[in-house]
Amino acid sequence: MELVVLAESERWRVIAKPSGLPVHRSALVDEKRTVVRLARRRFGHQVAPVHRLDRATSGCLLLSNDPAYTSVLQEALGQGEKRYLAMVRGRVRSLEPVRFDRPMKDLAGVDKDAATLFAPLARTGEAEEGDRSHGPRSSLILATPLTGRYHQVRRHLRDLSHPVLGDTSHGDSRVNRWWREHYGLGRLALHCLSLDLDLPDGERVRAVAPVPGDLRRIWQQLPWWADAVAACPELEPTLESA
Repeated sequence: MELVVLAESERWRVIAKPSGLPVHRSALVDEKRTVVRLARRRFGHQVAPVHRLDRATSGCLLLSNDPAYTSVLQEALGQGEKRYLAMVRGRVRSLEPVRFDRPMKDLAGVDKDAATLFAPLARTGEAEEGDRSHGPRSSLILATPLTGRYHQVRRHLRDLSHPVLGDTSHGDSRVNRWWREHYGLGRLALHCLSLDLDLPDGERVRAVAPVPGDLRRIWQQLPWWADAVAACPELEPTLESA
């Protein structure tokens, strides 16, 4: 597997992480093939992930080339912006953006503030309400987390009764099975579309990860695809190798 570089400088790189590839080894991940290992082999030096993406999530992943600079990148990213595309169960009521604030417990069981901005891009139309030719109702949402909690986007969408399709932890197993059997959706329909942050020296980190081919092939078959592209032109390019 070859990692695709989306943007880079001497101190950092943004790569397009494929779905199914863990970022690094951990107590829950005992595999040799990880982003960190592949990056070391590809670039010839050790890298440090500045943030994490779940194994099943694809998209922009920021790596630090200099261990001494990792904390600087992490702080800048905390002030910057990450945007995710999420294909969810159900037809959202409105296409107006909404900020969702709901605390969530961290891994130690302590409640932490959590806020996410959701901007629906497209949804199953009212004309398709009783038409199952395209399967269960669905929507495509652009999510911008304003805090950085574990599984924040996935958990907030679940709390809004619009879980991400393909989510085996927070989703609807019956609906997930339908999409897997009828459209071949065998992964989490969550993709980190872009990163945008400013570094202390004035350098800007900006990267967009085109929609992977597996998701794009499914989305193009759905009645809301044209509306989604009109609302978010960044959906148009494709990255078949991701």
